[in-house]
Amino acid sequence: MSTLRENVTGYGAHKALAPQTVVLAKPKTPRRERSDSVTSEGGTDTDSDFEDEAAANAADLGALKPGSDEIKLVLVVNDSLKMSKGKIGAQCGHATLACYETLAKSNARLVNRWKMYGQPKICLKAATTEDIDAMARHARSLNLCARTIQDAGRTQVAPGSKTVLGIGPGPARLINQVTGKLKLL
Repeated sequence: MSTLRENVTGYGAHKALAPQTVVLAKPKTPRRERSDSVTSEGGTDTDSDFEDEAAANAADLGALKPGSDEIKLVLVVNDSLKMSKGKIGAQCGHATLACYETLAKSNARLVNRWKMYGQPKICLKAATTEDIDAMARHARSLNLCARTIQDAGRTQVAPGSKTVLGIGPGPARLINQVTGKLKLL
C-alpha cells in the first residue's frame, strides 16, 4: 500500500487513498414541504427551485450521445461589480453548489455523467447585470439549469447584487449557445 500512496497523485488520488464505505440503507427523513420562496436558506440564490427542477426534468437526455456530448458547468461572473478574487471564488462556489443541488434531485443521471468526467467548470465574465439576466432567460429557454447568485452585501458589494450565474451541468453544445461569445475570466 505504501508504494500505491507514493505513486498516486493528481485528480482521483483521493479515491485510491480514502477508506471505502458501504451504505446499506439510507435513513428515512421526513420530506420538507416546498416553499414558494424565491431565496435559498442562505439568502443568496434568487431563482425558484421549482423553475429549475422543471427545466432539469425537461432536459432531453435522449439527445445526449454516449461519449460524444461533453457535459460542463459554466460560471458567468458579473465583471461590472469589480469583486476581489476571493469574493469571486466564494460566489462561484455558491453557484456551483446551487446548480449541483438542483440537478442532483431531478436529473441524477446527468449529474453522474458530469462527475464521471471530472466535473468540468468554466469561468467566464459578463459585462453587466442585464447580460446575466438575459443569459439566465436564454439558458432556461433551452431547458438548462440556470442559478443566479445574489450577494447578501456584508462585504464588498451592495445587498442584492447579482454576482454569478451558474449554467448547467448540461450539454456543452447547448451551454455554448448561451455563453459562446463570452471571454474567460
